[in-house]
Amino acid sequence: MRLDNEKVRAEKLYRVGYVACIDKYVLASVVTWVVWYDRFFEITQEEYRLFESDISKLDALANELREQGERSERFLFSDKKEENSAEQALLRQKCANFTGEQS
Repeated sequence: MRLDNEKVRAEKLYRVGYVACIDKYVLASVVTWVVWYDRFFEITQEEYRLFESDISKLDALANELREQGERSERFLFSDKKEENSAEQALLRQKCANFTGEQS
């Protein structure tokens, strides 16, 4: 999924940005599995800004969210369909439709 104002931290396997269809800042964490995919977590605008001001704090948050996975209160949805509730699947589809992406 495309993120607006995306900032990529490739060596830590995450990226942050804004998703207009849900009016939220998100952290997309790469899950390294048989096929790599993203899990999307809600973050605040202030946390998004840590990319420029205090990357170590953002790295720590990314690690925390990665460890919590879909159990996190901030978990929005996953590219892996089996990890989504019906509501999360609809949210994922809404965003894919909004950006014109294939889901």
